[in-house]
Amino acid sequence: MKIFNLKPKTHKLKPSLGFTLVELLVTLSLFVILTAIVLFNSSKFNGSILLTNLAYDVAITIRQAQTFGVNVREASDSSFQHAYGVHFDMNKNTEFILFADRLNDNRQYDGDSTCASSPECVDKYGIKRGNKISGLCVVSSSSCANVSTLDIAFIRPNPDAIINNDPNATEARITISSADGASSRKVVVNSTGQISIER
Repeated sequence: MKIFNLKPKTHKLKPSLGFTLVELLVTLSLFVILTAIVLFNSSKFNGSILLTNLAYDVAITIRQAQTFGVNVREASDSSFQHAYGVHFDMNKNTEFILFADRLNDNRQYDGDSTCASSPECVDKYGIKRGNKISGLCVVSSSSCANVSTLDIAFIRPNPDAIINNDPNATEARITISSADGASSRKVVVNSTGQISIER
């Protein structure tokens, strides 16, 4: 028969086991630095995503104008023959307007920027978070000429874009920039009606 010794053993801790104060401070410093890097890059990444989403919102609004212009959409005056388009103005670079060309049928927005008293205004879109439209340009032949206002219109039965009512215009470019100007996106509208986003 075997007899067990039930007396508990005690162990003495050696002073070299565990964290020292210096090791704890180094670990905490590394954790704080890595967290700061992740948070800084996260806000930069979020800003980039928001700017890309804004560019897609502009492109979708232009596509909506194309759909309204090509399809049969009744205007408030019971007419089906008006052009629909999107108006951009560098003096009001934090907004753009979806319009129906009801007044002069000149394929351009003839209303004011408030959209309150204009029969042409369908909807007004605001640009938030400090982002803005930083450039408007129209390509005729091979050069891109900066313009202060840009109207892109569509009228049935043709899906082609009418850019500033200029038959020689082949492309329109809308540049959208972040609040700090560090990054930008371009919405490119071809005269054939193709809409794309570029970095």
